[in-house]
Amino acid sequence: MIENNNRSNAKSFKLSALAVGVAVVVGAFAAPAAAETTFESDNGWKAGFNGHIPIFAVLGNYDDPTDEDSFTITTGFNPATLQTNIYAPTQNGLEVSGHFQMNADIAPGDANANFRSRVSEIAVAGDFGKVNIGKGFGIFGVPAIGDNGSALGVGLIGGPDQVAATAGRIGNGYFYANFTPRVMYTSNNLGGLQFKVGVFSPSKVDGVADAEYTTPRIEGNVVYTADMFSLWSSAFTQDVDSKTGTFDDYTMSGIDFGGSVSLGDLNVRGNYSMTSGTGNGVFAARLDPNEEDASQWYVETTYKINRTTLGASYGEGEDDINSSANDTDLTMIFARYAATDALTLMAEYTTLGTEGGQGEYDAFIVGSQLTF
Repeated sequence: MIENNNRSNAKSFKLSALAVGVAVVVGAFAAPAAAETTFESDNGWKAGFNGHIPIFAVLGNYDDPTDEDSFTITTGFNPATLQTNIYAPTQNGLEVSGHFQMNADIAPGDANANFRSRVSEIAVAGDFGKVNIGKGFGIFGVPAIGDNGSALGVGLIGGPDQVAATAGRIGNGYFYANFTPRVMYTSNNLGGLQFKVGVFSPSKVDGVADAEYTTPRIEGNVVYTADMFSLWSSAFTQDVDSKTGTFDDYTMSGIDFGGSVSLGDLNVRGNYSMTSGTGNGVFAARLDPNEEDASQWYVETTYKINRTTLGASYGEGEDDINSSANDTDLTMIFARYAATDALTLMAEYTTLGTEGGQGEYDAFIVGSQLTF
């Protein structure tokens, strides 16, 4: 794709110079798992916190329609996050806890507008498994979203004026689970097999006042994990009705399949998902009474060398409602180095291709993340 962009010598020099810098910075594929810092009272209550702060410098060349170079310092797919956890003393065999998460994007200008909470929930665990009540991460699309490239990287960029968290592999590998109010049940580990099922507040179609949502969204997944591999599948369904009959009632739905295999320091993972009635990005992004189909898939490989991990991934998204604008492919080449147990240095090259050429770009990225 780079060869077809007809860039000037000046642009090529800038990108090549940064590429040399990217090649020098290498590192681990995921942030080191920092232990939660916990405090305990005399009566058995506990409070803990953990989180991460990712910072990236992004130099991108964006083609039609903008045809411009852009430099920015921002967060990646994950915003800066502070997770606070409260644990009550165990009583009657029940472990009750509360979880609250605050998030902030780092963006040019007034970033205060991007300060928000994505998690606020109660968790009740016991011999029966665990129940989560409140706002938290969804089920459909998980664990596909745990790809190593975008989980600790940048991935899809919303253009030269990106002012919030980037999109990882949303629409170019998986359908995003999002953070939504729900009641969710997680089973115990049954010989490597575990499942989740949840009742969610329905997602509302953007800008459609006539739509009504009389039933909840239902999501579920099942995961099987062994020593060297993991397999998963998830699904969802949600009805969208018209209050006055201006459009036909329809159903959003989706299913995915994926897995990962580890052979020593080599890991390969992939995922394929199909959705109907809701594009290839996020829930309820459009009115789609024709229930058009969309699909997303990716494959990724990483190889770890001591504290350094190199990786590459490729994925595509296709949406039948307007294939010329919504058929895309995203390539990520990344390198990460665990400088300490808390600090990870990162480098990434990302390129987006589209069916009609509109919105294509490539970007060189360097960054770091503090995990605590």
